[in-house]
Amino acid sequence: SKIPACNLQLLGKNKSTSASRGGMATQTRTQHAGYLIECDLVQSTPNYLKMKAVKAVAGKLALAARTDHVNVESGRKRTPDVGRMFHEQLRAKFGKWEEPDKAQVVKALPKPDLTTKK
Repeated sequence: SKIPACNLQLLGKNKSTSASRGGMATQTRTQHAGYLIECDLVQSTPNYLKMKAVKAVAGKLALAARTDHVNVESGRKRTPDVGRMFHEQLRAKFGKWEEPDKAQVVKALPKPDLTTKK
């Protein structure tokens, strides 16, 4: 529960070597992505939104870990309610990301004032 969200998204990432930086690596992996890139929520998003989705999942994962830690410290039982709530929030957020943008409404210019002002 003490790991920040920015570090959670890197857990499980392969360290880069001189061969991988030079383009000689046999396995190609997404940079700055660890185990969270394989999450079903992230896999369901299009490729251009995957890194944005990993950041959002890492943030919610950090919050869920902290709520579990607080519940255990205070003597309450761990429940999956918070995790399920975050899961639904992320699904709704990812759905909104995939929607097309609304078209801008073009407003007519105001009628010009023809009187001279001095």
